[in-house]
Amino acid sequence: MGLAERQELAAFKQDTFAPKLAELREAASGAELQVTLDEESFTTAAAVQMLSNGVFDRLIDDLKHVCRDAIGKQAVREGLRTVHVVHKDAPGYTLGLKDGTLTLHAKLDGSIGDDLPGYGAYKDFLFKKL
Repeated sequence: MGLAERQELAAFKQDTFAPKLAELREAASGAELQVTLDEESFTTAAAVQMLSNGVFDRLIDDLKHVCRDAIGKQAVREGLRTVHVVHKDAPGYTLGLKDGTLTLHAKLDGSIGDDLPGYGAYKDFLFKKL
């Protein structure tokens, strides 16, 4: 991770991370979710810049849908504790859920839908896995 990436990540953490985490927790009906970033994997400033709307906004929207009723809220409270985000240079993305950790491996500086989950992708994944 170079200087530009470190600066971009520091700005994200200072200005954006806490409000987005609060939105995420609210969408998850108050579940005390944690978010971890594999910081060393962020090899471009563009990847860091996509965290807010390319990852958080889509996940927040999809969690609101999953938690629309008591069954979904309970499933999220019991099955999801951490969201772990890893940038990768190769195209495409994968989602995994193990031991309460939802892991996203994605080319964050790529295109939404192909390299990043679009709206509905997290929802569809969580409906299958929770």
